[in-house]
Amino acid sequence: MSAPTLLEVADRLGELSRELDKVTGEAEQLDRKAVNARHAYEIAYSKAFLGSTGPVDARKHHAVIDTDIEKLEAEIADQVLRACRARISTIKVQIETGRSLSAALRAEVALAGAGYAP
Repeated sequence: MSAPTLLEVADRLGELSRELDKVTGEAEQLDRKAVNARHAYEIAYSKAFLGSTGPVDARKHHAVIDTDIEKLEAEIADQVLRACRARISTIKVQIETGRSLSAALRAEVALAGAGYAP
């Protein structure tokens, strides 16, 4: 496998930058969705709790059972957001790696121009 050229590294950094921008936008949307899902769960739980009768512990458990779907949706929304944030972190690491590779390639080119062969 041959070493990438500066142009290839620059192209890849451009791709990663565009992908980072896209995924960051997705994260904003997913964050909003997670907030909405958590809110929907909390409201549903409160309604279920207040609509139930009996001792407090029994009312709590009835509310948990009655809002299981809302809670699951909120937890899934949180998980999807965490996965998106992990993807953003991965892209950032790839960009930093590309920058380091680009700097090394530029140094190699500068040395070659000065008469040194790697």
